[in-house]
Amino acid sequence: MGKKEIVLAIPDLHAPYHNARAIPFIQYCIKQFNPTKIVCLGDEVDQHGLSTFPKETALYSPGHEYEAAMEFMQKLYKVIPEAQVCESNHTARPYRIAKAAGLPSVYLKAYKEIMQSPPGWSWHDRIEIDGVVYEHGENCGSGRNAAFTAAFQNRKSTVIGHIHSFGGVQYSANHYNQIFWANAGCLIDPESLAFAYGNKYRNKSTLGAVVVDSGRGAHFVRLDF
Repeated sequence: MGKKEIVLAIPDLHAPYHNARAIPFIQYCIKQFNPTKIVCLGDEVDQHGLSTFPKETALYSPGHEYEAAMEFMQKLYKVIPEAQVCESNHTARPYRIAKAAGLPSVYLKAYKEIMQSPPGWSWHDRIEIDGVVYEHGENCGSGRNAAFTAAFQNRKSTVIGHIHSFGGVQYSANHYNQIFWANAGCLIDPESLAFAYGNKYRNKSTLGAVVVDSGRGAHFVRLDF
């Protein structure tokens, strides 16, 4: 029987509009749970300046935002030299803009080059470890049931980010197996103007991450310091 992994699943950071406690919290999780693999669930950068939605003019220009985001990512790479990353809607913004403009992919940089990442980082549409699927979650609907929708469609235990307002794990079993689905919350700065669109919603950002043990169970770790 092969080695079973302990996976730390880190949700949306949206650098440079990340939570000021994000890196200390990630360091705490690494020390507390000793993960054998780390998965970033996507939206590691925000790229607000490249959004097709109305922009907050008081925020960074696209160039300055990229520089600030990379400054944060370099700090994160020192803490996490190896990670598998889920491709996601915010990180993919440059590619969507290029596609809309008709620019062939041959002219575009790869994620690793754009993100100035170390060799141990890699980007994937989805990731599977010990039978658990990790994906960003933008195609799973919205709200607390998005992770359930993803698990139902995958027919496997599933962990997602993307849904900032919910964090937690639920299980379901039948005669044949048991699966779980987990919303990992986020690690953003809820006070940033980048998330001003959320002011009208009653559900606010749930800060934390998910730890998965050997593919059999998971729990949500709340950022509470």
